[in-house]
This record gives sequence, structure tokens and C-alpha cells, in this order.
Amino acid sequence: MAPSRPTRSVLIIEAGFLKSRHGKPVHGVELFRWYLIEQLIARGVQVTVYYDPAWRDLVRERFGTPDHCGTRGLHNRFTAPLGGTVSNAVHAIVDAKARGAGFGVVVFGNVCRGLIPAMQLAPTLRIGQRCMGFAHRRAAPNAVRCAKRLRMPIVAVSEHVAKRFREHGHDDATVYYGLPNADVFHPNETPREEDGLVHFVLLGRLPNVSKGMPKALAAWNLLRESVRDRCRLHLVAFIEPTPIAMPGVVAHTWTPAAEIPALLRSMDVMLALSSNETFSQAIVQGMLTGLPIVATSLPVYVEKLDTGGGIVADEPEAIAEAMQRLAKDASLRAQMGSAGRQTALERYVWRTDECIERFLFPHDGPAQ
Repeated sequence: MAPSRPTRSVLIIEAGFLKSRHGKPVHGVELFRWYLIEQLIARGVQVTVYYDPAWRDLVRERFGTPDHCGTRGLHNRFTAPLGGTVSNAVHAIVDAKARGAGFGVVVFGNVCRGLIPAMQLAPTLRIGQRCMGFAHRRAAPNAVRCAKRLRMPIVAVSEHVAKRFREHGHDDATVYYGLPNADVFHPNETPREEDGLVHFVLLGRLPNVSKGMPKALAAWNLLRESVRDRCRLHLVAFIEPTPIAMPGVVAHTWTPAAEIPALLRSMDVMLALSSNETFSQAIVQGMLTGLPIVATSLPVYVEKLDTGGGIVADEPEAIAEAMQRLAKDASLRAQMGSAGRQTALERYVWRTDECIERFLFPHDGPAQ
């Protein structure tokens, strides 16, 4: 009989969890991390996570109780009300040490300046057998240099993010990312009831200008009236009610993550017009749903459309032309949507089992 393996344990020091939310909805990196945590404990991994006290109600809402999810394996802890990533991260490391905790791996995410003191302290206090980092955006040079000095393996969401580490001589940066809940994003299983309209959607945290809303509205105004009259532009979603006084434009208030899959299945085309992205979960959600994409020429968009899943267009005139082309041609929409979905399934689905064996516990060997 093979010898039993010690319980796998993870300490998560997540920069986003160590900031006050100030009433902001949970989305993006923090939501991804919650999905990952749930999948880790479902696989028998012991997980400890530290939060700023402002997260207490959000944690209770997500996991049932503030300090435990009701399932063996998860320990949610809260820092003192120190305020700020730097002090909260250091408090988390010191508190974990004071509790006598020892972890198989300490995970730092998102690697940034605010985590540098905690990154330096963790190996000194020996609270984990090893440390690693997740990088969801391009890290500051001093954070990169710190990770290099500590020989900390990095898992980056894209080549764009990994390149920053390699530029500073830290070659242990692997690109690996995807949607942890990819199975909920899929095309309609039965034909959608048609309303005679073509529905375009811009998905992101609005009114953040980097998400491309001004370009979307400018392109909308450039559509020929005969095309615009049989289309709708959905802006999803605003963190506060925001009326848009433009015919055919629908401004959605904040939409819970659980409702996004069904909403996307009611759409025909996705607009991905951000000026700054390091991965873009939104475009992958659209691709998995089978939507053709109209995207700007950001590298993280272009690499996702290289098999024909959409049209690259930067200026409002070109965006409007692409929208008109897709509005008129249902077969083209279906063709591009199918190509994009296949690409997303092959490249951008997160696999937690692989993450565990390849990155978190690479020296343990496969689970028995």
C-alpha cells in the first residue's frame, strides 16, 4: 500500500481581500479566487484566507458564516482594522505564525508592491514549506525583483503579464489561467425566442472608461439608421443606476455574477473594447457562450481571436462597420461564435486539479 500523503494546506494572502471594499461589488480577480478556494476545499485541500475586516459581511454572504464556510477545510480570518494592503498582509503572516500554523504553500496574489513586506517575512518566519505567487496584472518592478530574490514561482494570467517578470530576469513565470466556472457559459440549448433584433453587449464594470463605453456609444451613433433600428446595445453593468438617453441603448444596473451566463445567452454579439486588460474574463465568457466578438487590438484580445472568433477594430468607424457586418449576417455570427467557443474550450478553461499538481504541490506526486 502506498504511504498516505500529509494533508495539503494553503495560506492565501490576496491583495484584493486585504483592502476595504467600500461597498464595491465583488468581481474579477477576487471572484476568481473565491471559485478557486471552493474548488480546493472540495478536493480536500485545507485553505486559510485572510481578509480586511470590511469583508466580513461579504464573506458571511458567500460562505455562510464569517469565520468558516460550514465545510471542513476552510478557515476565513480577519486582520486587525489596520487599513491597507501592506499592514494587513504583514498582520496575516504574523498572526498565522502566532497560531502555530504551518502550510504546504503560501500563495501571494496579486503580486504587487503592497505585498512585498509580507513576501519577505513569510520565508523568514517559516510558515510555509514554499511560497508562490499569482500575477493578474503587470507587477511593479520592485515587486518583480522581490519575487526573483525569493525565487518565488509565478503563475501569470497572460504572456503580457509574464513578460514583466522575464524582463527583470525572473524566468520562473508560467502562463496559466482560465475560467473556473466555464461550464456555466454555453450557447442556448434550444433556439432562443426571436424578437427581430440583434443584441450587442459590452460587459464590464461601468462606468469605468477603460472598459470602452465611449467607443461603443460612438460606434452606435455611426451605425446606419436602418441597421440601428433593428439592434440594441446593452451596457452591462453599472455599479450605480446610470440613465443613458440614447435610443436603442440599454443601461443595466449591477448584475450578480450568477445571472451573467443567462444574460449572455440572450445576446448576439459581444463588444470587447477595453483600453487596458491583462486577460479579460468577459471576452472568454462571451466566447464560451458562442458569441462573435468585436474587439480592440489589445494583445490579450488578439491572441484569443486568432482562430476566427471575431473582428478586430480599434476606432469607432471600424467598430461600427464590424457591427453592421455582423448585424446583417446571422450565418457569420454563428460561424465566428462557434470558432471562438472552440478556442475558449481548448485554451481558457481553468483546471483546478492541474493547478494543484503542477503549481501548488508539484513535489507531492499525483493524488492516490
